[in-house]
Amino acid sequence: MVRNDAWRLDFPLVVITLVGEIVDKMMVDPANDLFGGYYPFLRRLVIPFVLIMIFIFVYDLSNGSALISSIFTGFLLGPVLLLERVMIIYLLKQKENENMS
Repeated sequence: MVRNDAWRLDFPLVVITLVGEIVDKMMVDPANDLFGGYYPFLRRLVIPFVLIMIFIFVYDLSNGSALISSIFTGFLLGPVLLLERVMIIYLLKQKENENMS
């Protein structure tokens, strides 16, 4: 039950525990240790930058058609995120192999 008073909003305990679990998973995630702990910040900068660069490149190739550029960039969103995940797995395995040696 959510009750909205003039000065406060009560959330159910289920929501609070879910937020706590999400924060715990985020803190324990080994990918956050990549690049000296800067990975979460780099991810938020690099992925949009790559998508913007793809859009600009396709926009130039299509002689200024924003519709074609948007559709093509939208289709490449999945592969860009998949490539990022493959890169994380590769870097984590490489780091694990270095720790074993």
